[in-house]
Amino acid sequence: MRDMVIVNVKEASYKNLNLNNIFDPNVEHKHSYEFKNCFVANPTVPEEGKLSVCFYVLEPGKENYPYHYHSSNEEVFYIISGKGTLKTSKGDVEIKEGDVIILPPNENGAHKIINTSESQLVYLDIDTVSSAELIFYPENEKIMAMTKGFRKSYKIQSEINYLEGE
Repeated sequence: MRDMVIVNVKEASYKNLNLNNIFDPNVEHKHSYEFKNCFVANPTVPEEGKLSVCFYVLEPGKENYPYHYHSSNEEVFYIISGKGTLKTSKGDVEIKEGDVIILPPNENGAHKIINTSESQLVYLDIDTVSSAELIFYPENEKIMAMTKGFRKSYKIQSEINYLEGE
């Protein structure tokens, strides 16, 4: 049985992540997907429950992830400190300390956070987690399919016939 969890954002143990170096270390990219995060609850870990809860820290000029939206998972961001820009399907929105952002699992929830300020942007990310998830990247016509033990990205145009090879 899982126990109650209490984690303080200022005392949390953060992990440095640089998606550019993880996924494509030998290529220079237009964007810097680099951040620190700390999972408070991670449903990929046994006995951790059904919600994903994570603190994020973005340094000035950094971005969290490529512009995307989810097919199943909802996300809620609470801006703890700092300010930046939220890229959305309806245009860029300035975000700041105290803002709550609710993102539905469809194209209306397309998003990317960019720290456009001179100081750290710290936020809490709370997600529902489905057993299978498709993440769409509309600017680059990519899709990522994810489930436990499986994560692959594809170009949307790479469709094949359902019965190919059968």
